[in-house]
Amino acid sequence: MSKILNFGSLNIDYVYSMDHFVLPGETTSSLDRNVFAGGKGLNQSIACKRAGGVVYHAGCVGKNDSKVLIDTLKSDDINLDYIKYIDSPSGHTIIQVNKEGQNCIILFGGSNQAITKEHIDATLANFEKGDFLILQNEINNIEYLINEGFKKGLKICFNVSPFVPSLLNLPLEKCSYLIVNEIEGSSIVGMDPDSKPEDLISALSSKFPNTNIVLTLGVQGSYFKKAGDDPIFVKAFKVKAVDTTAAGDTYLGYLMAMLSKDVEPQKALELAAAASALAVTKKGACTSIPYLNEVEDFLKNLN
Repeated sequence: MSKILNFGSLNIDYVYSMDHFVLPGETTSSLDRNVFAGGKGLNQSIACKRAGGVVYHAGCVGKNDSKVLIDTLKSDDINLDYIKYIDSPSGHTIIQVNKEGQNCIILFGGSNQAITKEHIDATLANFEKGDFLILQNEINNIEYLINEGFKKGLKICFNVSPFVPSLLNLPLEKCSYLIVNEIEGSSIVGMDPDSKPEDLISALSSKFPNTNIVLTLGVQGSYFKKAGDDPIFVKAFKVKAVDTTAAGDTYLGYLMAMLSKDVEPQKALELAAAASALAVTKKGACTSIPYLNEVEDFLKNLN
């Protein structure tokens, strides 16, 4: 089994339950507020671990406000040898969740934007060819991480979220896996977001012929195209959504954990889709991520 290094964000999530998303110029009261440990990086590490992966998390947190983040990672027995504590506030988010379970998010980078090249070099020195490196666009020095990870022969998985046009300047061709939704994928190849998924994944594969492409389509399912092979499609499972905050992170974490264990792609996609479905049935980010036995039981009960 390959090791998984997630060089990723850690955020304190302030989640407000809303009747509707706040409109421009509107002042309104929330129905509830909860505080959770989150961040795409933290969520993905927890999903990887709960799926049975061997997970190391690297990143930066604030010395004075990070207890909830560290305690959460420790509770899942994730290796924290490569976490740095700095004199800066930790990253945080303000998340609105409406009655339909959809969300909108304001992100403050904080310590997630203080990762140094020295920190990266010292961390990558402990990993070797064939190990996985998971990245998201919530930290700084992404280009350096991709280049240095590529030099070491790491399998780089880049979740291009949140998407900004400057990501197109990164050496994305060095990534082993690109994880995109239809909006992110279409932005990368200059296509209409309403393009057929088959056309979109074909265009992505043409642009990055040596990269494995994962295209997520929400309730419509997801595609996986291994470099040189035909795409594989897996449908989404129908559940009643309560909070979609960590759905994508759960999917990615499960998928990478399964691939790190050499699970064949069709089965890995199915497990990832089921885990993501279970995640949206609960409130919160990492608190909603299921354990592997729960996912397996869910799939058994469908038959």
